Amino acid sequence: MQNKFLLPALIFLCYLTACADKTNNNASNSSSNPKVSMAAPPLMNSSKTIPENIATDTSHTSLAEAFISTGLMETLCQPGPFTVFAPTNDAFRRLPPGTFEGLMNNRKNDLANILSYHIVAGSIKTKDMKDGEKLKTLAGEELIVTLRNDRVLINGINVINPDIETGNGVLYVIDGVLFPRSQNAAAY
Repeated sequence: MQNKFLLPALIFLCYLTACADKTNNNASNSSSNPKVSMAAPPLMNSSKTIPENIATDTSHTSLAEAFISTGLMETLCQPGPFTVFAPTNDAFRRLPPGTFEGLMNNRKNDLANILSYHIVAGSIKTKDMKDGEKLKTLAGEELIVTLRNDRVLINGINVINPDIETGNGVLYVIDGVLFPRSQNAAAY
């Protein structure tokens, strides 16, 4: 069982090293100083890339493992900026039994498409969102923003921690997994 997690952990550390090198190179060429979002969890900060922030938050281990297995972690190491809607481990656990495991083991292309549906090119802050706005994802499909009182929903899924600034974009922690229209969680 321990070996099951050792290889993904080693691969992830390699990605973090690559991201850190890119961040350091970009930082030395940048004149702006990043700011830490007030909404950021204690372990996340604006000097880290999206993958580095996901890696330091133990509530996103499933997402980190999925990004690594599909190669999207390398994409997220790029300068971006990106906006990522990051499901928690609990969100992955609420999928129908065997769904996440089936995607990880047998359906990498489907998993990559689902994860790409959580990523938008550009840095989008809550204050810039409009109710009913459509955000085009890297999967080529759109997410729909709903603003209700003090809540933000993406395709009806709650944003539980918005506007987490990173070195290459913005993270939103969400309490569900987003599925493109072309894919259905029950199909896996």
